[in-house]
Amino acid sequence: MDTESIVATILKHRPDLSKEDVLAMAREKMRSIGAGYLTEQGALFLVAADLGIRIDEELMGRIRMTSSSGASVALKDLYSGARDVSITARVMKIYPVKRYSRSNGTSSRLRRLVVYDNDKSINVNLWDDAADAVERLGIKAGDAIRISRAYVKSNLNGSLVINTGMKSSVESTSSADYDGTSKGMDSTGMGMGVEIMGLEDIAIDVSDVASLDGDNLVVTGILCSNPMISTYRNRDGEESRVMSMLLQGRASRVRVVIWDINYANLARMIPLNSRVLVAGVKVKRDGERVELHGDAGSIVKILRHKGYTSSDDTHAGVDEGYLGLMKLRILAINSVEDDEHYRKKESSAATLGNSSSNSSSSSISKYAIVMVEGEERSDEAEAMYLLDISKYGGEVRMREGVSIECIPSRILGYTIYLDEDSYIAVREDEGSEKGRGRGAVHEHISKIADVEEEHLYAIEAIVLTMPKVDEVRLRDGRMSRRAEVLVGDDTREARLIAWDRQVESIEALRIGERIRVYGVVAKRRAEMMTMRKDRTNDNNYGSEGGDDDGSANISNDSDSSSDVYELHVRNFTVIKHDVG
Repeated sequence: MDTESIVATILKHRPDLSKEDVLAMAREKMRSIGAGYLTEQGALFLVAADLGIRIDEELMGRIRMTSSSGASVALKDLYSGARDVSITARVMKIYPVKRYSRSNGTSSRLRRLVVYDNDKSINVNLWDDAADAVERLGIKAGDAIRISRAYVKSNLNGSLVINTGMKSSVESTSSADYDGTSKGMDSTGMGMGVEIMGLEDIAIDVSDVASLDGDNLVVTGILCSNPMISTYRNRDGEESRVMSMLLQGRASRVRVVIWDINYANLARMIPLNSRVLVAGVKVKRDGERVELHGDAGSIVKILRHKGYTSSDDTHAGVDEGYLGLMKLRILAINSVEDDEHYRKKESSAATLGNSSSNSSSSSISKYAIVMVEGEERSDEAEAMYLLDISKYGGEVRMREGVSIECIPSRILGYTIYLDEDSYIAVREDEGSEKGRGRGAVHEHISKIADVEEEHLYAIEAIVLTMPKVDEVRLRDGRMSRRAEVLVGDDTREARLIAWDRQVESIEALRIGERIRVYGVVAKRRAEMMTMRKDRTNDNNYGSEGGDDDGSANISNDSDSSSDVYELHVRNFTVIKHDVG
């Protein structure tokens, strides 16, 4: 029940008072008890009690009436202390199950949800048996659910939380995902059938968030950068992962950062240029810079809706939850030592204050630059991919030029991920012969004039200038090394750029040397962007992840030729010297 409803109830019993009188009494009650102990609504409850009015009895009578009739209470009508509540809402966020130990030696299970109706969103705690409802009922983000015989409490910041008890039940009322509706459901508590809008219906364009605040936003945009997944240590000292990506809206790009990513909430396939829906994020501001931050409950899905066509991405029509057998040829292999310092920088996300003093332990990341071959290869699939085999625990021996087959665990942007459960095998066929392997490599060399932004390429070029190395101050105040050199082929020239530890790969180049570079990313040149005047201080390319941070707006220049691009070296890039 909101403030206006409580005031109206008091005035119904005490017509001799005005609204101003009641609110003044509430303010005095808050002053007398002390700051930080009462909300305005709580003070009104105490004012009503002083006047002999039982607000709780009226509310409980209303809730019993709606519950016994099978109808649901609107989320806006809930209040702290309400019991035996039934609500119908859609799921926005799904958190992993956590376990807690009780003082008596037993344990408790908790799964948090965020649900919403047409009026507001609210947190839900599913305890013990109810925590298993998501798997048991196959509940997904966007599905409508009904929670019966629950109770409502306030958390430390005063927001309401729905909790399940021993007599509570959770039901799935719709199997629709995103585009389904919940017609006939009563989300007002007044016996009227109301549709609860789906996630797609409440989503806003990502470029509209600059003027907004608040939590639990749902946004859509085009994935225009390769999602970067990095490791960091959270407040509890546990290793966790953060994902950073850029979404292009109608007017601008916005960086989206998902902390403590829960892989169950990510589509298994999110190709570049696909339309993406992200549910459950909040706006973070740093001066004029705006980012969207989510957490383990946030959802990232591909949108397939009216108006979305197969031309929007090359994988349209592919089930995002299913990844089948892929046939790949290995063009180059690289192993990189990733210490804690560089893994943090590679996230291109806001730095956590407590992550700088953690262990400096290192690990080896293993990558392969690959191309798709066989029947899967088509005009649309002429792309090059990064195969991340860092988490693969098998003993398959791979080498450059051989053909493999695998079942990935995930494909995000141009990165194919394998984990300990992935299938991978070297193909024993004529395609694995050394000569054919070299031929396939040459087939997949791209001309500089053909590159497109944020895609992965292999190029063959001549070094045209001496490498230039500079010290650059980044936005966060750190100093970073940046190297560039001009290279060219028979179609165009381009700048080859590296940062930090990759600078050494550029410094070693010589004028006139013919090089082959596997795994460079085409980035739009700074001159083709609208940037702040002080480019040095505003530069954000200094991390090894190196994506545009969205502070620069892409110009409306329609020229898509490669002279607007730079070729950026990454930690997985392989440069071969003096190739013939």
